[in-house]
Amino acid sequence: MQTKKVFPNWVWFIYILLFSLSIPWYLPKGLIMHLTFGLPLWLVLCIAAIFGIVLFTLWIIGKFWRE
Repeated sequence: MQTKKVFPNWVWFIYILLFSLSIPWYLPKGLIMHLTFGLPLWLVLCIAAIFGIVLFTLWIIGKFWRE
């Protein structure tokens, strides 16, 4: 039995990139608690990355999932 490939490989690379951006390990220690919009910067970046994941998922489903 052969399985049908639905998504190209670059889709998984983008998901890995977006999920790695949702974890603020890349921020310097001084910026972690910097306030942006009244929230810590790390939280704003996590929310933005998750919003990006949602938008990318919606685009991928609309483009590649035609069943």
